[in-house]
Amino acid sequence: EMAIPFLISMVITLLVIGIPVFSLYNQKVNKNMGSNGETADSVFMPTEANDTTILFSYTPNDKSLRPSFMILRTSAMSKSLTFIPVSNDLLCGSDKMVNIFIKGGIIELTKAVNKTFDTKIDRYVNFDDNSLSVLCDALGGVNFNIPEGLKGLNAGTQYNDSSFIIAIITNPKYAEDARTVALGNIFADMLGGTTTKITADMLEYAYEKDIDLVETDITALDYENQKKAVEYIFSSTQYVSTY
Repeated sequence: EMAIPFLISMVITLLVIGIPVFSLYNQKVNKNMGSNGETADSVFMPTEANDTTILFSYTPNDKSLRPSFMILRTSAMSKSLTFIPVSNDLLCGSDKMVNIFIKGGIIELTKAVNKTFDTKIDRYVNFDDNSLSVLCDALGGVNFNIPEGLKGLNAGTQYNDSSFIIAIITNPKYAEDARTVALGNIFADMLGGTTTKITADMLEYAYEKDIDLVETDITALDYENQKKAVEYIFSSTQYVSTY
């Protein structure tokens, strides 16, 4: 006869204690859930979907000077940036890359690079003097060993801001093969943080300053989709930038 009141008391006790605990649990879970159902504090884990291949071109305002072309492959999974400079003289079929670019712009250059390198360019960016200056200065410039014989430049290792970087990669006295190598080294070193430690905030600042100055098919949605991957790469001291 005492069993039934005892059971009733146990049930009431569990309900009294359990409901507030369940309520607190729900509040905790809901607080940590984003609008998309993911936990707000969840750790970002990159996948191959975050890998991106971008073609960069630079068109000097002075049309007598050579343009520059470079592929950037990013891998958040391996925390790596790989720069592949493309020589003006590289052939696609019977035509040089520089001629393809002059005649067809970044769109035709993208097609030629895809064909020549058997790759798929995901996005492209074309800089002029102003937008390239914004990028280089936002990233802090770079130390670079300037070779002998370049017009208007002193030889030796020195710090170079945007104006010197442009003077180097457009220099008429720079042999094309050597200039192409220098192009890869300069930007790999600059993004690699050899001169200034690069952060995701610096890249976001450069993006916001440059997005309306460049010719590109990168959209605001593209940037938002890859923002976590960029932060993941540059939040680590272990990321690698190579040419």
